[in-house]
Amino acid sequence: MKIITPDKDWNFIMFSKHIQKLPIDEAAEGIKNAGLAGVDLTVRPGGHVEPEKVEDDLPRLYEQFKKHGVQVVMLTTEIKSATEPNTEKIVRTASALGIKYYKTGYFPYRGFGTLAKQREEVRKALGSLAKLNLKYGITGGYHNHSADFFGAALWDIYAVLKDLPPAAMGFYFDPAHAMIEGGSKGWIMGMELLADKIVMVAVKDYCWAKGTHRYAGGRQHSVEFCPLASGNVPWDQVIDLLQKIGYAGPVSFHSEYQGGSSFADLTEREVLQQTAKDVAFFKSLIRKT
Repeated sequence: MKIITPDKDWNFIMFSKHIQKLPIDEAAEGIKNAGLAGVDLTVRPGGHVEPEKVEDDLPRLYEQFKKHGVQVVMLTTEIKSATEPNTEKIVRTASALGIKYYKTGYFPYRGFGTLAKQREEVRKALGSLAKLNLKYGITGGYHNHSADFFGAALWDIYAVLKDLPPAAMGFYFDPAHAMIEGGSKGWIMGMELLADKIVMVAVKDYCWAKGTHRYAGGRQHSVEFCPLASGNVPWDQVIDLLQKIGYAGPVSFHSEYQGGSSFADLTEREVLQQTAKDVAFFKSLIRKT
């Protein structure tokens, strides 16, 4: 397999969720100081851009970030089908700006006995998006999320994506969420199934913490997002596999360091400081070629 050089072929970017309150110039400077060149911008209710205002606000923010030396590389959206009211204008506006990637929305798991039917429903919904994406030359990615979301088990994502062209609709691989649900080896088996579908990669890490919240799923211990250097994800193995499968695309640092599911509830500036440490740790593991 072709070995990819990440510094040349990966777009290292930061998910904007936890820095939304900062002025654009300060957010951009923090992103650059963290060793990143781009941003994964939220275009969803409560995000950096409200979906109904995308045609006006996305170009404006795109230019503001660009002015400060940061590229808008991808969008995080709640798009789930081509027929939703704001879908086409989000896709069209992003494409016109040269933004090549976006994350779709989630499909909540509806409970025992519903999965087979839901697979077919999600397959149709993502298939409709794939056709729209081909029209505008943009790539959508379905993100695996642990707990009660369709795709927590990676083989369900494979079932709905296997016949779709990844350039139009692919897999947004999150190793941390995959390991939460996939244990010691289930995550890597799922990654193997989806290897040629991976179009985006999310970077975050977790530890098991005493106590319960919504990620616990009835367990006595729950997921707590933590710095990469102290978490459970074997990043050296993940990075090696991504290089071996020839992955080339965005690598988005999620920096989930606010709220009750984080190891600490950090301020926006502290989130940027911790992100810089995560980026340095991640890049130190990359096998140079």
